[in-house]
Amino acid sequence: MAAEQHILIAANPKSGAVSRQRIVTELREALLTDGYSVTVCESLERVQQLAAELHRDGKLTGVVSAGGDGTAAALANRIAPDVPLLVFPLGTENLLAKHFGMTQDVAAARNRIRLGKTIAMDVGLANGQVFLVMASCGFDAAVVETMHRTRKGHINRWSYAWPILHSLRHYRFPMLRIEHSDSAARDATVVQSAAWLFVFNLPRYAANLKFCPQADPLDGQLDVCTFKRPGVVRGCGYLASLWLGKHQGLSGFSHMLSNELTIHSASPVRVPYQLDGDPGGVLPLTISTQPGRLKLFV
Repeated sequence: MAAEQHILIAANPKSGAVSRQRIVTELREALLTDGYSVTVCESLERVQQLAAELHRDGKLTGVVSAGGDGTAAALANRIAPDVPLLVFPLGTENLLAKHFGMTQDVAAARNRIRLGKTIAMDVGLANGQVFLVMASCGFDAAVVETMHRTRKGHINRWSYAWPILHSLRHYRFPMLRIEHSDSAARDATVVQSAAWLFVFNLPRYAANLKFCPQADPLDGQLDVCTFKRPGVVRGCGYLASLWLGKHQGLSGFSHMLSNELTIHSASPVRVPYQLDGDPGGVLPLTISTQPGRLKLFV
């Protein structure tokens, strides 16, 4: 190993249902045993600063994302594209880690770093912000927004119960105007209207719902899924079809591959969007793909 090789561990203190300080400490000690200099940071700004300095000096082996999908995406927004990222899943859903078979096993994590095998994974770009798994607009984004506005400390799936009930009561389901390039039609511009929009880079969603099992984070494209009709009743019907795996046969469902799309609200109603389980902002929104942007330890 070259002298003074460093690893930064970005430890999100709020990820998951309970504190993960013990396992982060265990990972740090294991990497120290392997001969690395290791710094644990709870501040993303500190990680960004140290990563830039160490990378500039040729001393950075990689960055470890010790948190959930939102932590990994936040790091991808802050480190250089050629800095390898290791996902050490400590969040609630951990969709990125599940897709690539990554766990909380310290021995497996240190072995991935030791071997140094990486892939160049596609990412999505939403109003200039990187996302890794998926983006969505509308009802579920309103739930995410409420969850993060009211959360206190660690969360689990049951923590979403009140935000879901609150959104069912207050969200008005405005229609969305979507313009996107259709890769199957030689990049022709397609305009459509829908009440629910989901854009996938990976074939995963919370609660193991399989919106788009054909999504591939290495194909250079994003999978755009929409449901046409608004409302709670329609939403419950769509959810039931998702659980049964029959939603792609519904007349109100649409799936397309796209390299770029823009989304506007068809009314003056405020519509939020979310990225990898974290609030992203409000419409309008432009999403594009950046093939091979993320260097990921696998």
